[in-house]
Amino acid sequence: MSNQNNEIPKIYSPESCEKSWYEKWEKEGYFKPRAGKRNESFCIIMPPPNVTGILHMGHALDATTQDILTRYKRMKGFEALWLPGMDHAGIATQSVVEKKIETEEGKTRHDLTREEFLEKVWDWKEHHGGIIQKQQRSLGSSCDWNYSMFTMDPEANAAVNKVFVDLYNEGLIYQSDYIVNWDTVLQSAISDAEVEHVDVQGAYYHIQYSVKDSDEKLIVATTRPETLLGDTAVAVNPEDDRFKHLIGKTAIVPLCNREVPIVGDDYVDIEKGTGCLKVTPGHDFNDFEIGRRHRLPIVNIMNKDGTLNDSGLQWKGMTAKKARKGVLEELKNQNLFIKEEPVTHQVGHGDRSKSVIEPLVSKQWFLNTKEMAKRSVDAIESDETVFYPKQWENTFFSWMREPRDWCISRQLWWGHRIPVFSCKDCNHQWADESQQPVCPKCNSKNSEQDPDVLDTWFSSALWPFSTLGWPIEERMKERKFDTFFPTTVLVTGFDIIFFWVARMMMMSFKNIGKKPFEHIYIHAIVRDKEGRKMSKSLGNGIDPLEVCEQYGADALRYTLAAGSGYNRTLNLDPANIEGNRNFINKLWNAFRFIAPSLQEAEGKDPSEYQLDAQEKWILLEINEVSKVMNESLDIYRFDDACSAIYQFTYEKFCSWFIELSKPILYGDDATVKSQRVDVLKYTFKKMLKLLHPIAPYVTEEIWTTVKDDKEDLLIIQDYPEFEEIKDISNTRENMNNLIDIVSLTRNLRQSVNLPPKEEIELIFLNKNKDFADFLSEQEVYLYNLARIKKLSILDQSSTRPTKSLVGALPTGEIFIPLEGVIDLDEQIKRIKKDLDKNEKEFTKFTKKLQNKNFVDKAPPAVIEETKEKAENYRIKVEALKENLERFQS
Repeated sequence: MSNQNNEIPKIYSPESCEKSWYEKWEKEGYFKPRAGKRNESFCIIMPPPNVTGILHMGHALDATTQDILTRYKRMKGFEALWLPGMDHAGIATQSVVEKKIETEEGKTRHDLTREEFLEKVWDWKEHHGGIIQKQQRSLGSSCDWNYSMFTMDPEANAAVNKVFVDLYNEGLIYQSDYIVNWDTVLQSAISDAEVEHVDVQGAYYHIQYSVKDSDEKLIVATTRPETLLGDTAVAVNPEDDRFKHLIGKTAIVPLCNREVPIVGDDYVDIEKGTGCLKVTPGHDFNDFEIGRRHRLPIVNIMNKDGTLNDSGLQWKGMTAKKARKGVLEELKNQNLFIKEEPVTHQVGHGDRSKSVIEPLVSKQWFLNTKEMAKRSVDAIESDETVFYPKQWENTFFSWMREPRDWCISRQLWWGHRIPVFSCKDCNHQWADESQQPVCPKCNSKNSEQDPDVLDTWFSSALWPFSTLGWPIEERMKERKFDTFFPTTVLVTGFDIIFFWVARMMMMSFKNIGKKPFEHIYIHAIVRDKEGRKMSKSLGNGIDPLEVCEQYGADALRYTLAAGSGYNRTLNLDPANIEGNRNFINKLWNAFRFIAPSLQEAEGKDPSEYQLDAQEKWILLEINEVSKVMNESLDIYRFDDACSAIYQFTYEKFCSWFIELSKPILYGDDATVKSQRVDVLKYTFKKMLKLLHPIAPYVTEEIWTTVKDDKEDLLIIQDYPEFEEIKDISNTRENMNNLIDIVSLTRNLRQSVNLPPKEEIELIFLNKNKDFADFLSEQEVYLYNLARIKKLSILDQSSTRPTKSLVGALPTGEIFIPLEGVIDLDEQIKRIKKDLDKNEKEFTKFTKKLQNKNFVDKAPPAVIEETKEKAENYRIKVEALKENLERFQS
């Protein structure tokens, strides 16, 4: 960390200051909620990353946006809490520990008792879990880590048990046979969120079914012929003239010769496939629903490990994949196999086990969410809770307007064990929060607890209130539940709107009677620069920690924030991170340049001075930036906030105000210099405050040098607010017009390769007298910035000079006479040469677009690229022709 007595390093070194600043912030309690001037709270509950996780770019974006909001609100005077935590990740963690036991001991978990296995899981968690939390610190995450909660903590378990028991006693939790995603390796039901759909090369196998007491045959097409052993019906569309006469009759299932009804169901698509559908309620989600509608029996052909059971006939004990070959061979032997059509289709795989997921009917615990979902939908429809961007509410509604009952049980050992007990003496079943319950029917203590654990999402659904101490009163007071609940904003990705966001809303309304958060900000999904998903197989992942080491955390944070607004994806290009590292360096170099002058500042407020136009301008500009940044951050437009501070810092302050100040800083007028230094310091400090939530490390590092002795660290300074200031003399507009003139003059000089130091004549044909007067006042600065030896400000009606470079602006026209300055004949030759070259390129691409063969066969992207090139060359040709005409006139 810097101090005022140290020499400022020439190059900003992130690695030398980031760790020390973070340690100081955390050690001295700057992340703790503190009452602010607003007398209002602000709270974000961190989406708990998996205990098995490591930091990736999605986490980095998630953490960056939450930290920006927390730092912003802290500086705005809110009592701000960013509450961190960690998810026990039932399936993921159990998988890791099981593999560890297998590798190190050659055992499976079934070789251990439940208690022995859980002891190993907790041991693993203590030694290896939560790596990601340590990594989040490197990004500058200003959480109050003292609040941190783990979803398996005793307090979290107390909340889970209370909610479960209350819902059970209300009749909303029940046990039933239902079809689920079954992972045959984990031997557990898993949620839709834990299923990866992978493209697989397969086939539609066409199989012949007989109609009982008839010569008619039905042809069904299936990708899983082995499941015909579990068929309990054949379905046709009741409007299908080909088959509706068969509804109510009986079909014969091949091989097992089971007699099943032919049913009419609208689910069958008349236009798709053969028009006949084999119905296997025990092994297909859609078939299960058809089975419920028609009260069909369920035949389960599969064991928990994915092998066929007694219903598998001669293929008993085989995996489904092996049995498929045998079934097909037997169908061919019996002349019941018609044909095979290759197809690429999506097959669900477990995201942890990578095994094919089998739809399987099993006894599970379910939660009826119908009424809870309705209350949550009402909250979104009435804007009680608001999505940002708003269109994501449609995703929410698509799940919540017709909710399915939630399968909340998992056949695992790691997780919150379902608090349901069965009495061994009287067979009574009940739910109980106690770990040593007494049967409420016969008072027996001889009971057995349900072996299943709860879906990880169940405990996560309680996150907004369980983290704040609920339901333990003493803990709620300690964690200031009444202050921070409902929380302010949830920041998360769109892929878990149903799995997590909706469930938190349902549980909060049901258990607390309040919404869990006011706003829901759905951030983008980070992809590579070409828009592809980052993955190990593609080798296109970007490690946030490596980026921080190479470019600094601020550069990464700025890049992620600048690319994050209301967009669905953020295509991350490493070149952008490098470019934003340069932005951080630009800020540092500006600081180094003005630092010696700032030591001479008197510390007066600019309002104490009679400000000149340039000083008024920079204060008006930063006031406007304050407005944009406050408005943008309030509605989660991080991209707009970044753009505003970037443009001001890089362009307005560094490129212009510092340049305009140099003659004063190097001049002899001590009074003028003192005033300019105070304005410079005031503006620079305000700029640091505005930028701090986005780039906390470099701004805090600089702040230690520029702050006054009585000022505390930047992290708790007041965030600049917009002030209503009337620009009576149009200073801001006039200064920006002056800058436009300088910029255009520099561009025109460059177009004819005039040396930067060579002085030129400038003629300005003005449209506005007030601006002409302003320009005359700023003439000396115009001379320095544009290297002008003579300036003529004329009325627009004046004769336009010939043999000059010309440029147009809203305020008038610029002319730079070239006679005697450059060799006009050589310039004409150069323009003709460039014109000839660009005309040839324009003709080449135009002919390409006129070629019907090219237009018909080329990909759309190539055609668009060709059109773009043709248009660019057309614009260049027109500009060169105009230049040539001007030089030849």
